[in-house]
Amino acid sequence: MGDQPRFLQIGAWKGERQIAHGFGTRQEGGRKPSRTDWRGKAVQVEKDIYPLLSLRQVHGDRVVLIEGNRQKIDEVWQLEGDALLTRTPGIALGVFTADCLPIFFYDPIQGVIGIVHAGWRGTAQGVAGKAVEKMGETFGCKKANILAALGPCIGPCCYEVDGPVKNAFISGGFPWNLVSVPRAEEKWLLDLYQANLYILENHGISRENIQVLKICTSCHGDTFYSYRNADKTGGRQLNFIALRKKLAAVPAGYRQGESP
Repeated sequence: MGDQPRFLQIGAWKGERQIAHGFGTRQEGGRKPSRTDWRGKAVQVEKDIYPLLSLRQVHGDRVVLIEGNRQKIDEVWQLEGDALLTRTPGIALGVFTADCLPIFFYDPIQGVIGIVHAGWRGTAQGVAGKAVEKMGETFGCKKANILAALGPCIGPCCYEVDGPVKNAFISGGFPWNLVSVPRAEEKWLLDLYQANLYILENHGISRENIQVLKICTSCHGDTFYSYRNADKTGGRQLNFIALRKKLAAVPAGYRQGESP
């Protein structure tokens, strides 16, 4: 891929030595890399190299499992979906965004990670909640142990939506007044952060276990690619999470919780 982009990290996760993670930013020099540019490439974290796995994002709610080395990298890149889960160390799970919300999951007890691409369609369909449920069904993750992190996305300051979006959220069971504010006639400002916090908490994730890097990609077009702002024809930031190749022990003092 050439020069690696600068990645932002969650401060509260810096002590989690089992994982490497990063929310992507713009490439320097005016380049606008896309998903295609990253295909077959790897992410470097310190001296470790992590082959990158990502899906054909379709703004839906499909969750894909990566089990060991059974699936070839090229085959995974051809699969459609908007969430990836694994307990296999040494690979990076990635999603590409330019206003949509990237979400990371991490269970330090079971050694499981996940990543979600949540635009308004995926959010309305509850893709983040479906990833949480799949973590429990497949890997035995207890909800009290799951940590989540929400990265940069278009904020409620800039994300104007219309009636069809409102109807999709209401059909999905969201309290519309909680996740939006009126802007004009049949126009609202949508809060993807609040909508996904609502999903996660309703699926048993404790608010204290959710970190939010609340930065609007549209407001900060100098740092992030933004579809709404100026990058309709290209430019996507990579967001990734990986289990390190040499897994550390469960952090000292971490108490295993019970699933609600």
